Amino acid sequence: MVKPEVIKLEIPCSAEFVTVPRKAVEAIARHLALTDEQVEDLKLAVGEACTNAIKFSAPGKSAVRVIYRIKRDRLEIEVQNTGKAFNNNGGTGKPAVELLPEGGLGLYLIDQIMDELTISYGNGETTVKMVKQLKR
Repeated sequence: MVKPEVIKLEIPCSAEFVTVPRKAVEAIARHLALTDEQVEDLKLAVGEACTNAIKFSAPGKSAVRVIYRIKRDRLEIEVQNTGKAFNNNGGTGKPAVELLPEGGLGLYLIDQIMDELTISYGNGETTVKMVKQLKR
């Protein structure tokens, strides 16, 4: 049984640092004994979410936060940034594919890879929450 754990990262708002949360999720996934395909999928999802967070962060804001919550039955990952809100019909939830801007298929990919995807915006902060169920 996996003891619930929380790992928090904070990276500068620069694309060159996206590899850090990708490597972290790879280490976590390998620790959880996920398949190579699952590991690569998680790296892709985290990379896309972090790239979007960096792209849409407010000028002068210096960090993107990534929180990994390892639970008995799932891995939860939150990517948070301060800046421009993602327009998903003014609410919390999944983005509709038809609302995605050109070149914005990263969220669609994340939605296909992960078991759950929600996006919320409040107090000037966007949070992308991704959940992968762990089948044991």
